[in-house]
Amino acid sequence: MTEKAIEGWENIAKFFGVHRSTVLRRRQELQQCGAIFYMTTGSPPHRCKRVYAFPSSLKAWIARKSAKGGTF
Repeated sequence: MTEKAIEGWENIAKFFGVHRSTVLRRRQELQQCGAIFYMTTGSPPHRCKRVYAFPSSLKAWIARKSAKGGTF
């Protein structure tokens, strides 16, 4: 079975069951640990940078954060 990436901040927020702004506040932390990544799509002049995340990466990140006593 293959894992499918989650696209966009709204869908990542739904995965955690929180509001989009809550996830956006953690954007830098998520990127530094490798839980999210960006891909540029489209061709000029309509290029768009989109955020993606794999559910397994998000689960691993939240598990590490919880183990340290952190909260979302």
